[in-house]
Amino acid sequence: MDLRNFYTTKCGGRIVLTHKACEHLRAHPEVGELMAEAIGRLELPIDGSFLAAEVDLGRVIGRSGCVPTEPIETITPTLFAQRVGRDKPTRVVVGIEGPETTKLVVLAFAGREPGTYVLVSSWIGELAEKEPWDRSIRSQEEADRAVGFWTTHGLVHDPAVMGEPFESTWEEILNS
Repeated sequence: MDLRNFYTTKCGGRIVLTHKACEHLRAHPEVGELMAEAIGRLELPIDGSFLAAEVDLGRVIGRSGCVPTEPIETITPTLFAQRVGRDKPTRVVVGIEGPETTKLVVLAFAGREPGTYVLVSSWIGELAEKEPWDRSIRSQEEADRAVGFWTTHGLVHDPAVMGEPFESTWEEILNS
């Protein structure tokens, strides 16, 4: 994976990679070769707000790892797997491929220095809600959006970056 300390944006800003971001990206090793190109197309928010961007690279760059699923309730047994660098398990789907995509997502927050952002994560595919167990969820509305999304979506199981799938419910995962 080709990861640098920082990447330069279209507007001349910087997106910095911390050790934590690099650990998080272990679950998305395919983005390394695309980061410079994608970030080079971004304009940083001038108001210092959180950056959540889908960058369309104009060509197929891989397959989305997040796919729509049959809707479930939080008490419905379904498959989960533990991803590298994550606190809790993720809902997964086994035996399918995600659709081809031209997009890469970049998430970053404003750093201390003007024109500098700190990478949170990046992946091939489209924007997704935070996982329901994410500690950065700050409101009931945000928590409800997360549950709503992840009861209708899952990640394609990838044994290279995930443990063995196991059956559980969102309710059990959130209460563990």
